[in-house]
Amino acid sequence: MREDALLGLSGQAGGDGLHVDPRWDSPLVGIGAGFALPLGAGGELYGVVDVGYPTGGGVPAAAAPVDEATVAPLVHHLALALRGHRLHRDTLELRDYQARLVEHANALIVGIDRGWRITVCNRALLELTGFAREEIIGRDLRDLLPKDQSRRVTGVFSAALLGETRSAVDITLSTRGQGRVRTVWSIASVGGDGRGEPLVEAVVAIGQDQSKLHDLEEQVIRAERLATTGKLAAGVVHELNNPLTSITVYADFLLRKLETKPADATDLEKLRRIGGAAQRILRFSRELVQYARPAGNEVEVVNLNDVVRQALAFCEHLFDRGGVALAVDLDPELPAVHAVPGQLEQVVINLVTNAAHAVQDAGGAAGSIRVRSRAVDGGIVLDVEDSGPGVPPAEREHIFEPFFTTKPDGKGTGLGLPIVRNIIEQHQGSIVVDAAELGGARFSVQLPVAR
Repeated sequence: MREDALLGLSGQAGGDGLHVDPRWDSPLVGIGAGFALPLGAGGELYGVVDVGYPTGGGVPAAAAPVDEATVAPLVHHLALALRGHRLHRDTLELRDYQARLVEHANALIVGIDRGWRITVCNRALLELTGFAREEIIGRDLRDLLPKDQSRRVTGVFSAALLGETRSAVDITLSTRGQGRVRTVWSIASVGGDGRGEPLVEAVVAIGQDQSKLHDLEEQVIRAERLATTGKLAAGVVHELNNPLTSITVYADFLLRKLETKPADATDLEKLRRIGGAAQRILRFSRELVQYARPAGNEVEVVNLNDVVRQALAFCEHLFDRGGVALAVDLDPELPAVHAVPGQLEQVVINLVTNAAHAVQDAGGAAGSIRVRSRAVDGGIVLDVEDSGPGVPPAEREHIFEPFFTTKPDGKGTGLGLPIVRNIIEQHQGSIVVDAAELGGARFSVQLPVAR
């Protein structure tokens, strides 16, 4: 192309095909002759190369066809370069878009190459495991698997590297913040033509965190067990009702009879405790049947200190047998509360019994239990604390759930504290557990005062 030729570019989006108008109208000023060549490739128009010859410039119009033949191959190569650039840009955009989809997907995603090296892991997986991306990318997947599952999971991924697809693969992951977490995965190969020996390039696994579902399943199971326990308890109550009624009636009869004659005061007290213990068993069994709504006894104006003293009398054998030192600090000016006395008595007995068991299980020197009542703004508080091992912070959120117990198998049902909390909430109160000054656990019950 001659030096005095003018070269201009203009472009617009292409359509389904490339159509060129033979008429030439130069967009340049002072041009008398010239030609235009489309920058088109693959049915796409990327622009137009406009070549014009200025009027009176000494270049004859007959030179246009010759120059056009010279410029056309260059324009063609330029069009191909523009097409390649656009395809490269679109590819990068698509890759980035797909990477964002993987990164922000509401699923756990991990990919490995044929050498078992992890090449892809998304944010959901990193957040669940607590690892940083640089701690995972490039690592051998087999090095990150829990030892107790390494053989099974390695077999599943080995099958995927041979072209097999697996679904519903249950894998328990080790995490830094949540301990072991249950997950379920679908594992598939990438590449391979499905004929003969597949040429697998990589393996991708997509999983879901099942911990919440697992917790829900556990709650359903516990609810079912609780319902079954209620049915069994109903039968137990029916079987116990008659003999316990006989015990209370005969104890009351003997007590009245002995009170009219000279009798040992100790024997009279023992007889009163027999009758009281029988009544307590009756109340406890009935409340177990109606766990969701404690027995509807009449509410009275109650002095909590009197309830505590009565409950501690029933627990004397725990202190004597275990060599437990009991300290009682009851506020003599404690305001009264509206409550069902038998239910509050059950709360105190349960908390004190748990404290005694905790102290005894700790072993070593004789333990201590302290029971204290005190007045607070608008209410009263009963603290039961011990010198046992305490309740770890991670378990404090679950200790009031049905069937959750820290005691060894056979020594606890996990129903005591849930019943206690249920009774307290029915009395418009609250119960919390924290660390005690004695070194163990402290259960604090707060109740509103009687108005």
